[in-house]
Amino acid sequence: MRFKILKGRSAGWWGCAAVLGIAFFAMLVFNFLTPLISDDYTYLLRYPTSEPVENLGDIIESQIAHYMQWGGRTIVISLNQIFLWLGKWLFNPLNAAMFCVFVWACAKLAVGRRPVHPLLLVVVLAALVHFNPCFGAVNLWLCGSCGYLWPLALCLLFLLPYRLALDGLELRGAGAAAGIFFLGLAAGWGNENTSGMAVLAAAVFLVLLRVFLKKVPLWAWTGAAGCLTGFLLLMCAPGQWVRFEYAGSDGRSFLTVYATRIMNATHSLFLYGAWLLVAFGALYGLLILTKPGAKALVLPAVFCLLGLAANYALILSPVYYIRSFYPVLAMLVCADAGCIAALAQTRVDTDRLLRGALAGLFSVVLVYDLAIGGYDILNYFTMRLVRDGEITAAVQAGETDVETYAVFPYTRFCGAWGQPDIRQDPGNWVNKNMALHLGAGSIRAVEQHYYPFPGYDDFSNTVDKEMSLALE
Repeated sequence: MRFKILKGRSAGWWGCAAVLGIAFFAMLVFNFLTPLISDDYTYLLRYPTSEPVENLGDIIESQIAHYMQWGGRTIVISLNQIFLWLGKWLFNPLNAAMFCVFVWACAKLAVGRRPVHPLLLVVVLAALVHFNPCFGAVNLWLCGSCGYLWPLALCLLFLLPYRLALDGLELRGAGAAAGIFFLGLAAGWGNENTSGMAVLAAAVFLVLLRVFLKKVPLWAWTGAAGCLTGFLLLMCAPGQWVRFEYAGSDGRSFLTVYATRIMNATHSLFLYGAWLLVAFGALYGLLILTKPGAKALVLPAVFCLLGLAANYALILSPVYYIRSFYPVLAMLVCADAGCIAALAQTRVDTDRLLRGALAGLFSVVLVYDLAIGGYDILNYFTMRLVRDGEITAAVQAGETDVETYAVFPYTRFCGAWGQPDIRQDPGNWVNKNMALHLGAGSIRAVEQHYYPFPGYDDFSNTVDKEMSLALE
């Protein structure tokens, strides 16, 4: 029976399976080659102590303390600590699989109930890789993946039933209403601008369901309620106010502060999303010329506006971390893919040529990115393996205060890109937590190494500064 089911699959299904299979294998290798980095060492400990997490009860206590004292990202930080406690061997395949789910969900949001074409999936995959300004930090680094990839994937999965309902999907019953509520709760309780985008998207889809279907099913209301509940749990955590106070006050005027933040958000949007916006303008203009139905015109525009909303929501934050660009990227890719999918319905020949040309171009770009990224990831892994081995050997030889070197990657594909490594000050939080993990009394960097070269004694822009803030 199973063989007959597989035999009955279409060529398009097998093509998508091949694309996702290649993506899974590449991400699996990259994940195995990504060591623990910066915050990973922090969440190996029971918050806010220096004691290691030893059981599930320690994680629960940590999350209660974290929610009250530092931030509301309970689901995100729980994932961090669970994976670190159980071991990275479990995280690696699950994270690679979640990346594939995320890529497929982006494509599925664009096409709706119609099958995803393999060429379109290639375009979506390559765009999500090539235009991501910190690919490794949000897809390979354990804390970054749990904080950005996982909540974003949950957000897209939550929005899928709403998108499919516009194409006639019907969900009924209390089970569906309850299931969507809890999925919405998880989507809303992720990270700030991703979850805020999910709440806005749910509200927009409620309006679209009312306009196009003349009704709003019960599950759509419960899903939106769950998402809003999760978002309130995220934003109203006592720890959020602690972090806000910790950031300190800004002495500038209100107008100056927000004018500067708006300019920063605009700069980030054009720096990382300009080509996607240009592509959207061209594709959307072409789509208008084909005179499609109202729904085909509305949905790509909605995705684009959601991306802009996720971008400018960051004016509420003192710092625009480039990791937070991920939901903006996802929605802009959905907008472009939505235009391509809509063109397939109105101008088959034009779309076939366009989809083929884009897939060919992006395939070359994807192979190049994977080659460059793979080289960087492998080199960083090798350097860290050697460096951490030397620290462990020094500890075993009885040396308590270890002097070593900091290691930094070359490209955004490495999980350590933008993350702080050990510093000159042995009292720095990264140094202290890594020393606890490796069994040293203290660790300090006396030089930094840029592989594959021997190493440079230059502390101008990395060792003595918060690299994450400098880049973001």
